[in-house]
Amino acid sequence: MKKNWLKFLIFGALITVLAMGGVALRPGVASAQETSTTTSKVYRDYVDAMELIKANYVEDATYENLTKSAVQGMLRTLDPHSNFFDKKSFDEMRQEQRSQYFGIGAVIRPYNGKVYIIEPYEDTPAARAGLRYGDQIAEVDGKNADNWNSDQVRDHLRGPQGTKVKVTVRRAGVAEPLTFTIERDAVALPSILDAYMVRPGMGYVNMGFSVSGRTSGAGFHSTTADELTAAVALLKEQGMSSMVLDLRNNPGGLLDQAIRVCDKFLQRGQTVLSVRSRDGRLPDRDFQADSGSPETFPLVVLINGGSASASEIVAGAIQDHDRGLIIGENSFGKGLVQTIFPLSGGAGLTLTTARYYTPSGRLIQRDYSNGSFYDYILKRNGKGDTTGDKPKGEEKQTDLGRKVFGGGGIEPDIKVADTTTQTNAQFYISQGMFFFVRELLAGNVAAAPEFKTKGLEFNHKLKPNEFQVTDEILKSYREFMAKWIADNPKWRVTKAMVEDNIVWARKQIRYEVLLARYGSSIAQRGIADLDAQLQRAVSELPAAAELTEKARRTRTSMRNN
Repeated sequence: MKKNWLKFLIFGALITVLAMGGVALRPGVASAQETSTTTSKVYRDYVDAMELIKANYVEDATYENLTKSAVQGMLRTLDPHSNFFDKKSFDEMRQEQRSQYFGIGAVIRPYNGKVYIIEPYEDTPAARAGLRYGDQIAEVDGKNADNWNSDQVRDHLRGPQGTKVKVTVRRAGVAEPLTFTIERDAVALPSILDAYMVRPGMGYVNMGFSVSGRTSGAGFHSTTADELTAAVALLKEQGMSSMVLDLRNNPGGLLDQAIRVCDKFLQRGQTVLSVRSRDGRLPDRDFQADSGSPETFPLVVLINGGSASASEIVAGAIQDHDRGLIIGENSFGKGLVQTIFPLSGGAGLTLTTARYYTPSGRLIQRDYSNGSFYDYILKRNGKGDTTGDKPKGEEKQTDLGRKVFGGGGIEPDIKVADTTTQTNAQFYISQGMFFFVRELLAGNVAAAPEFKTKGLEFNHKLKPNEFQVTDEILKSYREFMAKWIADNPKWRVTKAMVEDNIVWARKQIRYEVLLARYGSSIAQRGIADLDAQLQRAVSELPAAAELTEKARRTRTSMRNN
């Protein structure tokens, strides 16, 4: 009986997916009888394969997992961005589109097979409970978490609002484990990580970038445009007359939010993007800016290989209308529009239903016809395209006649290589460095007792020389790493590697300490001078002002003529 019920569910899911595009059965092409025969054959072949696998595979395979994998595999034959979500994943995706989730509110990360708290977010249950950087999650609700991965820990920490979770941690410098009973609450997922005056008159809005790679913005979610409005208003009160908008590593999100962000900078009637579907199955649309009073200050937009989708819509519209300069590295190259389809049982699909084009007519989608999904995703690897390759698509022109290209993401007006991305060697070294910083913050490093922390202090006014890493601290670090290398041969770190990266280590240790003491936003401000892309963006704001003024004069001249 159960098997027949599962077959019914499988059949329902299969037919739903077939109807949504898994098999091209178009009205008028095949008769109803032919369609029924084809569907029945696909169903029989599918169920036969499922039964064979279930009966003979070396391990137990569930119908649910096999169906999920089958649907995902089918969608992968279409394009890299159509996807299937089981009920749990679909609920999480929809919840995060509302710019929040329910849990304790902390960044967690694995190190050497254990999971650690990295940063409790401000005004969250984790922060109120007193969790801090370096706390190793030992138990959740009495269950041993020593062998859990980050996803398992996250799944146990999240839950319905108002429910309680008991978290036991091991803290450096504390002999016995500490247990906290924490009530889950709504945790905001802001699009904007930080906004501050990087120099007098020059504002900076961080919409998704972290030097450490530990945190990122929520992309373009339901509150993005409102967050940007609030950030711009705050900075203007502080004297902002030009701005850097940082979209590095922003993965995109809701189309309407990208349009509303563009609306803040473009003149009424200027095209933001055009959406074109297959054979007119969905209405083709041209979206235009509608603000009667957009911001007119000079603008620079930062992008890299992790800037995708909605981020590219914003960067492409700004570039095509010569509204500002684009600086950094080639963006990811995603020009496909996904429509969300709920399925029975709470699962769902995101299915590509259209392509979008920038105002100049560029399709920025990268070619995905050759190569694997792995290659497609990791080609840019969130680190940008530093090869210097030109996009392969058609040449277009901006409003002022500057050449731009499609087919390879948004190419910056000024290319600047990323100076913050860790090398492979630095990543391996960081596995040991984390534990050194953990001891440093516990007051266990004799050379720096003043580094001992009692937890996070939010909204701190950072002073230039706070927590500088001295030569004595580096000496202790070298000694610590020598022992760690001996105890952890699997990471293949050598003393020579540590020495070759000692300048980087001095800066990274300070960042980690600032992160633990003041949070990621303040920590990132503390090392902003090391960010070559940001520093170049600030220096190019006068050039952005000239471009904006030239575009304004051209529009005025065209109207008068």
